[in-house]
Amino acid sequence: MTKTNFKDYKLSDEILKSLDMLNYKNPTPVQEKVIPVALENKDILVKSQTGSGKTATFAIPLCEMVDWEENKPQALILTPTRELAIQVKEDVFNVGRFKRIKVAALYGKSSFSHQEKELKQKTHIVVGTPGRTIDHIKEGTFVTDKVKIL
Repeated sequence: MTKTNFKDYKLSDEILKSLDMLNYKNPTPVQEKVIPVALENKDILVKSQTGSGKTATFAIPLCEMVDWEENKPQALILTPTRELAIQVKEDVFNVGRFKRIKVAALYGKSSFSHQEKELKQKTHIVVGTPGRTIDHIKEGTFVTDKVKIL
């Protein structure tokens, strides 16, 4: 069955409110195929063109599935560049805004101590570049024991 509206998915009112505010009316083809599978917490590998809605494709299920009560990060999104990490952080924050999802970004050429402070606060999702993410893991500032989604 083709989903023609985000309301056709089992999404919380908060996520639907965010999607409406972002003017996301109908799922893109990649979103139609992936979101239902992701909401079942299944492993997925997706390849899709730039501009096809991939970020929202993973941000929507992530924001839906994280446990707000948990203070430690539950999901890690790796990006190849700091610019993409910043963009993805903003996109995930916007999708999870009304569920009060906290998103931290870890990338080089930015204050390590500022990122460390951000990680000490409630953080649900971490977006990072590989190098800086590894640095935080090695320093013990990014605790990964509750990360279930990569």
